[in-house]
Amino acid sequence: MSQNCRFAFAVHVLAVLAKRPDEACSSPWLAQTVNTNPVVIRRLLLDLAHAGFVRTERGPHGGARLRLSPERILLGNVLSSLEGTTLFGMHPRRPLSSCPVGCRIETVLDEVHDRARKALEKELNQITLADVLDRCQKA
Repeated sequence: MSQNCRFAFAVHVLAVLAKRPDEACSSPWLAQTVNTNPVVIRRLLLDLAHAGFVRTERGPHGGARLRLSPERILLGNVLSSLEGTTLFGMHPRRPLSSCPVGCRIETVLDEVHDRARKALEKELNQITLADVLDRCQKA
């Protein structure tokens, strides 16, 4: 069972970009800081750019830059911008429909997931990227 780490990677990348406001950071370099493959970072940057958090430039001197100030980036918005980010995995195959639990468990867990995600987003919307940077300074 693998855990989705796109949110952690996104916050890491945004924090690195915030620390380097005067330079475009390449996806291979950002991938090194996260310790992952540059393709993973390029896909993540597409989502972050689509959400308006970063802008990217192509070419030999291209890379990614933060578009907003760290004070304006709420972690809840970062989470919302990432397609496919789930809090927990669901059944990989449909449960037995004749089971008294299996016939309803997917619907119930969908509702639980939605409530948990809303609660998480509410909490994350009280934390900015600037708060993350501040905590990184103190750690």
